[in-house]
Amino acid sequence: MESSSTVSRTSPKLHALVHFEIPAKEPSKLARFYEQLFGWKLTKMDAGGMDYWLISHKDAKTPHETMGGLYTPPKGMSQQGILNYFSVKSLDDSLKQASNLGATIVMPKQETGRGNFAILKDPNGNTFALFQGRT
Repeated sequence: MESSSTVSRTSPKLHALVHFEIPAKEPSKLARFYEQLFGWKLTKMDAGGMDYWLISHKDAKTPHETMGGLYTPPKGMSQQGILNYFSVKSLDDSLKQASNLGATIVMPKQETGRGNFAILKDPNGNTFALFQGRT
């Protein structure tokens, strides 16, 4: 869902958690759970056929002030549990460094409207994502 208004954000701190995603078998039920537990605001969005809900903090001024997402994983997707996205200066350099340190690239570099990301597994098999925002 693209907005016609421009939202300016400060660049995230490097290597900080910038987004998370929660897989859900029944997203509307899980959305209600998090709304009631934390007071989060969940807004269903048009994500090209994917059932995706944006998560905003209870004090967010607009739905564009998101901190995460809740989604129904596509058939065949093996993602289990919450996926955390960490900011990096250079996705390509960070992918090379992570691979050299023993990480496995699960999903190569993908483009989004806000930047690029890739999904990896650390040497213990924990899944995480690296994100490079547009400059």
